Amino acid sequence: MLSPIGAIYGAIALLRRKLYNKKKRRFTPTNVPIISIGNLALGGTGKTPHTEYLIRMLQDFFRVATLSRGYKRKSSGYILADSSSTAEGIGDEPMQMHQKFPEVKVAVCESRKEGIERLLQEATPPEVILLDDAYQHLAVKAHLQLLLTDYAAPYPADFPLPAGNLREFSCAAKEADSIIVTKCPPTLSTKETESIRNGLHLQPHQHCYFSTLQYDSPLPLTESARQIELDAQSHILLFTGIAHPESLIHHLTSQYTDVKSITFSDHHRFCEKEIVRLCQKLASSTPKTALFTTEKDAARLYGTPLWDLVAGMPLFALPVRVRLLWDEELLEQQVLEAMKPIRG
Repeated sequence: MLSPIGAIYGAIALLRRKLYNKKKRRFTPTNVPIISIGNLALGGTGKTPHTEYLIRMLQDFFRVATLSRGYKRKSSGYILADSSSTAEGIGDEPMQMHQKFPEVKVAVCESRKEGIERLLQEATPPEVILLDDAYQHLAVKAHLQLLLTDYAAPYPADFPLPAGNLREFSCAAKEADSIIVTKCPPTLSTKETESIRNGLHLQPHQHCYFSTLQYDSPLPLTESARQIELDAQSHILLFTGIAHPESLIHHLTSQYTDVKSITFSDHHRFCEKEIVRLCQKLASSTPKTALFTTEKDAARLYGTPLWDLVAGMPLFALPVRVRLLWDEELLEQQVLEAMKPIRG
């Protein structure tokens, strides 16, 4: 029943893209390389870990900045993250990147064009800008567009909202320079990759990469957590406010004997009642139970009164990073080649 509405939604998005391209109204800076990381689906493809992947690739050689709209922030306009920033002011994902990469300029702005121009006016302007979640922001055309799609839900098998989970028809993918299939199983075979490539209907100019999520060691966030030695017999109470936490839960259950999870919607803004109940549940759990969350959820608590409620708890964040299954050098070469004409 929702398919006709989805078709109308997709047609409007397609018309919008065609009008932008036809009128050549898209802004492309000539003095700084722009790399866009985006997707066609609503959330859950791993844009932030892939943005962090590019930060790690580039930060030792270039002054890097990230720019996003700052989803669900309680502010507007251009903001450059600093020591006083909170997730409420700049958004949870920008806050996460600001905490992890203090040397990187992290900015938010509804208008990516304005954000780019403001970043270039900084005292030490960036030498490359990463646009997080900007594939549908047609006012700017990046020098390199990386489009992500979830291994478990590739865009050719989906449909525009509300019948499906896409922001536009899957044919919009043809404008990307490369497709990255995310959250792949580490054991993905080369035979299956060929099947996936065929199903994506790649354009002749498009590269296709395959990435998987790799979890680092739990990071203690409180003094109480630093006093705990985790092992396979540890009891874990996990709370998350992210899209599709299944891979995280699967990872934890493979590492620990007893894992209980409480899940909220993506970008969920925790309230005092929820955190109090969480602390009560932890207090009534098996002794030496550790409280786990994601870096994004921890960023949403940091700098708020809610942090005081969890500060005495054994709270850990579980960092996650992206690993390419193949062709890491090829992606690095593609990134540098896209930057070369602008940087000279």
